[in-house]
Amino acid sequence: MDTELPDISYGWCVDCDKYVGDAMAVAYAQGNSGPGKILHACIAHARVYAEFWFAPQWLKDDIAALDAAAGAEADVRKQDSA
Repeated sequence: MDTELPDISYGWCVDCDKYVGDAMAVAYAQGNSGPGKILHACIAHARVYAEFWFAPQWLKDDIAALDAAAGAEADVRKQDSA
């Protein structure tokens, strides 16, 4: 299964209230009379947002893709050390 990973970069975490190195989009706020805004959070807080019942499906999918990639990387490291 070839899963595309979400875009993770430097950004402002809305919960940490600081600049972080592992920010990812958690919401897209619409603007009625101007441009919208993308809200970012660190991966730890993005996981919390993804558990809410109103979280968008794309956020849940992004977290699942990160978990799958982390699991695959751990499997490769385990095989290399054996």
